[in-house]
Amino acid sequence: MSAAGETGPLRPPGLAEPDNAGSSRRWWLWVGGVVLFGVIVLSVGGISGYASGLNQHSARVNIENSLIVQEQFDLGVQDLLEGRYELARQRFAYIMEIEPDNGPARELLGEALIALDRPTPTLTPTPSPTLDISPTPTLDLRSMDGLFAAAQTAHGAGDYDAAAEMLLTIIAEVPDFRRGEVNQLLFSVLRNRGLNKIWSGDQEQGIYDLTLAERLFPLDSQASSWRTSAAFYLLANSYFGLDWPLATEYFSQICVASIWDACWKYSQAAWEYGNKLVEAEDPCGAVLQYDASLSTREDAEKAPTATEVFDVCLTATAPAPTPTPSPTFDLTTTVTPSGTAPGPSPTPTLTATGGPSPTPTVTPTHTPAPTITLPPPTPG
Repeated sequence: MSAAGETGPLRPPGLAEPDNAGSSRRWWLWVGGVVLFGVIVLSVGGISGYASGLNQHSARVNIENSLIVQEQFDLGVQDLLEGRYELARQRFAYIMEIEPDNGPARELLGEALIALDRPTPTLTPTPSPTLDISPTPTLDLRSMDGLFAAAQTAHGAGDYDAAAEMLLTIIAEVPDFRRGEVNQLLFSVLRNRGLNKIWSGDQEQGIYDLTLAERLFPLDSQASSWRTSAAFYLLANSYFGLDWPLATEYFSQICVASIWDACWKYSQAAWEYGNKLVEAEDPCGAVLQYDASLSTREDAEKAPTATEVFDVCLTATAPAPTPTPSPTFDLTTTVTPSGTAPGPSPTPTLTATGGPSPTPTVTPTHTPAPTITLPPPTPG
């Protein structure tokens, strides 16, 4: 029993008095844990979103780099073909910076260096690209503005080679510099240069320029029509000297427009086709080809041959002669009666009558002799 005078409730034996300070500490630990968990969740979500954004950005950069690489590669090939080896070297070196494992670009870079009489560099593949985070010098965009203005001036003066070279330099140095304006001007440069090449007879290079221009913007009807005509000319020319009938057929269609040397080649192809027909014993077919050849392009040395083959054709097609019937003769003897003594023997007359027999037939007709009565003798 408790001592007399003690106050307060009775507690079971062994039960300690509550610790208020410990309970408060546990409550704050629980609140801090909840807050920390929320911070961790938000951090993980933010990191995931940031990583997703980085992946999307990386994919977009890869696509843009692929397009740039393909464009620079095509232009570099064109530069090699046209002898601009230094510009080609710059393009392929730029591609190697973006894609160190690009084998075709490495080979063409070597070709450009050989053309420039420089040793081919030995490229050692690295296991992984090293990220260079050192600051790069800022390009002077004012110089790009001046280069673009110079390209516009060259375009206006008709110096399309110089304008194209300046614009390609801009694209190689600063791909995004005034991209829309640069593409529009480059399209006009390639389009006009392509037409000039086609008109001057360089059909293949002209077609190439127009094809490059079409990658930037659709071609107009004039450029598209000339490209089609140039392609058809190249098709016809591929048969010249190999298949005279096809060369004759194709060049006859181009000769109607009187462009390039199509009429001369049509005349030559038609003449050679005629020679083939003479060898095949078809002189009349050869006459048609000879006439087409000489009508397109006169040649005094070939005219006698055409005349000779024409005579052979006439002889071969002349109709067979119809036999003419020969005349036959009818011999008729006419005796005229007379009261005097008969004179000389009557002369037969020949009367020609038509008949089928080629040999004359003499048919005498005898008239019975008349009875002649003499007067009685007179007495002496």
